[in-house]
Amino acid sequence: MTDDIVASSQDGIVTIDPQGRLTSFNPGAEAIFGLQAPEVVGKTVAEVFLPIEGLDDFTDCVLEAVRHPDEEHIANISLDHGGTVLHLSVRTVLLHRRGSNERIGVLVMLSDESERVEFLAKSAARERERAATGRFIVAILTIFSVFTLLLEPIQELARNRYFDFGPVMALLTLVIIAFLINRWISPSSESVGLDLRPKRRHVVEAVIWSIGFCATMTAGKFLLIHLGSDPAGPTTPLFSFYVLDDGTKVDGVGLYTIGVSVYLISVLFQQFATRCAIQAPLESFLTGVVGPAGWIANGVATLLFAVLHAHLNPIVSAAVILPSLLWGWLFMRSRSIVPPIISHAIIGVYAIFILGIFVGLDQV
Repeated sequence: MTDDIVASSQDGIVTIDPQGRLTSFNPGAEAIFGLQAPEVVGKTVAEVFLPIEGLDDFTDCVLEAVRHPDEEHIANISLDHGGTVLHLSVRTVLLHRRGSNERIGVLVMLSDESERVEFLAKSAARERERAATGRFIVAILTIFSVFTLLLEPIQELARNRYFDFGPVMALLTLVIIAFLINRWISPSSESVGLDLRPKRRHVVEAVIWSIGFCATMTAGKFLLIHLGSDPAGPTTPLFSFYVLDDGTKVDGVGLYTIGVSVYLISVLFQQFATRCAIQAPLESFLTGVVGPAGWIANGVATLLFAVLHAHLNPIVSAAVILPSLLWGWLFMRSRSIVPPIISHAIIGVYAIFILGIFVGLDQV
């Protein structure tokens, strides 16, 4: 019956004599190692196991058991088994002859712990996802809580014609918070899209799409001017150089350059906060949970981006939705923050400082 039990066991059972030769090799061990008992019984541990890659820990454990049979030896090994990885628990004990204290060798027992290891790995992954989701929620609440607290001073600075330094300060605060939170969520900069060396085709793609978007805006403004203008009234110019959003004309090129420069700096902050702090982590959390994880993350990030412009004017908030979706799509394709920054800079400078789509619009 003992032989039947050993033969029926799914665990690997191997016996080794004091000279290090294998004296038995049950079917469970045959299945684990892919060896047959007649081929290995009578051979030494070194002859059988050393030629097999990935068994160094197992061989060391068994040899130590042979050299020190009075001690219990335990090891955990991973073995490549036909394209899958087996996680094995190895335990060696001294083998006595029945009814006496005569040492006749070492008993090696191998238990397949693959299912338990896989379950623990999945459980750990779920816990990491829960923790990351919690940190992401904290990040979003923190960012928009800070923005809400800064909203009043932002509006006051804008009313005093400080050339939107208020929003720039708010965005700078958000970027600092986003950076700290993202480092807290993940130590890898690639996971949040901070790759600053995108492929050339993604940069070219960003430029081409931006030019096409600018052409569409120009055509749209042209149609609005000719379809909605009063023939008896003053003619609205298609382009509005040196004009601020509120309609104020800038007297000097230097001041105009400062305005463009401040805007370009704010573009960096806006894209970092929107893509790296919101879109990339959200897409990572949703991947495998919902189908179009990238587009859902892009849509949520775009809505939050529109909210960041709500203090200016509802029309401004609505106007940034389409270009933001474009920038999110470029971010999805390139996995880099550079293409959306380039596109945002091209479209934003053209729309605000050349085409003047917001000129005359009452903004706070």
